[in-house]
Amino acid sequence: MKRLVALDTETTGKSDDGTPGDHRIIEVGCVEIVDRRITGRTLQLYFDPERPVDEEAAEIHGWTWEKLKGKPKFKDCAAQIIDFIRGSELLIHNARFDTQFLDKEWTLAGISERTEEMAHVVDTVLLARKLVPGHQVNLDNLCSLFDIDASMRSLHGALLDSQLLAEVYLAMTGGQISLSFSENESAAQRWKRPAGAKLPSVQVERDRALVHRASLISLAQVHKISDGPDGKTPQAGSDWGPGFEVPLLIKGEEEEKKAFKKRVAQQREELMQRLFNDEERKILSEYMQKDDAAQKHWEDRVLGKIKD
Repeated sequence: MKRLVALDTETTGKSDDGTPGDHRIIEVGCVEIVDRRITGRTLQLYFDPERPVDEEAAEIHGWTWEKLKGKPKFKDCAAQIIDFIRGSELLIHNARFDTQFLDKEWTLAGISERTEEMAHVVDTVLLARKLVPGHQVNLDNLCSLFDIDASMRSLHGALLDSQLLAEVYLAMTGGQISLSFSENESAAQRWKRPAGAKLPSVQVERDRALVHRASLISLAQVHKISDGPDGKTPQAGSDWGPGFEVPLLIKGEEEEKKAFKKRVAQQREELMQRLFNDEERKILSEYMQKDDAAQKHWEDRVLGKIKD
């Protein structure tokens, strides 16, 4: 019997170099897989981090310190987590990030073991780069590539992301080599969520939902879904809905890169006009301006141009 556990964490933030620094874990989510079957056994725990949650992190997962006060401390639940993951093959997307946070929490809880001593850690980002080279390997894009419904993932949540990671892993390692999914390939090779299975839903602010929809446009433009009604004009789009369908743009052999980028931008603008009303575009623009300013502030701080 081969036992795997997909794991994800949410945190109060991270330091400028990507390490935990003085940040803490606020949520752990785990999903069990036995003999390539998601068993339904899960673990989800929330913690009082004993410190504020960074604004940027709260925008990602929706949790603030005020909401978490009164939850158990990590040290009080550490044994529960260890019992769930010990001896497993531990699937973590960008494992270095999560294991650094877990190892810090083990230390604070007075536990000398490290995560890699409790389980065999598999970084699914590295695995995805080998199995689907040339594709973005973030979880949203992998779900899109393997036709896994991630429509409830507007805000990040550790249990939800663990469930999606488990499904991505099964799809990615199920013998599927080509992502074209030709008619000759067996549908049985592709992962299908069992009938009746439900994923946890998460609440989302309106601006975050609009950002998500905008990102789907860029993904849809490069995702071929058919050869087109005439069999000659490939169609791009998204499994999220027919509103994303457009002709698949292909760079001509003699076409300049600048001209091709302009065509892509024009198509994106057409999709934006189709899928967003004026009010939504205004909200999205304001959010992106705020996000760009935060990114610029972070870069200036890292480069030493400003000091907080």
